[in-house]
Amino acid sequence: MDKVKYLFTNDTIVFKGVCLRRIRSLKDMNSDFDGSIKTGELGGWIESEENLSHDGLCWVDSEAKVYGDARITGDARVTDHAVVCGRAVVSGEALVAGRARVRDHASISGLAKIDGKQVLIAGHAKVGDYAQVQGSASVTGEAQLGDCASVSQMAVVTGRTKITGHAQISGAARIQNKATISGRAQVRGHATIRGRAMVCDAAVVEGGIVVAGAVVVGGNAVLTGSDMLLGSARIG
Repeated sequence: MDKVKYLFTNDTIVFKGVCLRRIRSLKDMNSDFDGSIKTGELGGWIESEENLSHDGLCWVDSEAKVYGDARITGDARVTDHAVVCGRAVVSGEALVAGRARVRDHASISGLAKIDGKQVLIAGHAKVGDYAQVQGSASVTGEAQLGDCASVSQMAVVTGRTKITGHAQISGAARIQNKATISGRAQVRGHATIRGRAMVCDAAVVEGGIVVAGAVVVGGNAVLTGSDMLLGSARIG
């Protein structure tokens, strides 16, 4: 019983056709997150003990909901009105907050932060390291987001894309297919990066421009407007 850190209360709700039960902490848990958990403190809602590990400092807080085969492990925290379901895994010291939704086979790990009004992490997407997804952005498909990269506002990252380094994807930008964004690159506005295109170094792609094919945009290049760049050119 020493390893048991929470119990179920008698409070239940039905969410998306699933009966969830509120949890209560059985011990103090100090972590790097704002607000440590105290003994007797009410937590959020889970379907079963399989959803929240008794090991580590992981916790489901506030009105957050975790159900299905989803698992919260390590020192991760799910809080506010966030929802984690399907076979999603939140581990490490990751934070899922706001009204974020993490579902399907998505994985959130490391010190990643998922926080926004309509953030969606779905499919087999992976968000790790210090990466952040905010606002109403979505990361789906088999997309990978790592290092200190960020996706915010209404940006969409999907397909088998990879976002690394300190790259920033914002506005209503779309990153799809097998595109790669790295370094300190910025993609914003209504720009679209697709195919096997790459944006790297300190390059900026904005406006309504489309970069596709095997085009590489690097250096300190700044692309704007509404042109479509195809082929295998290198710019910057």
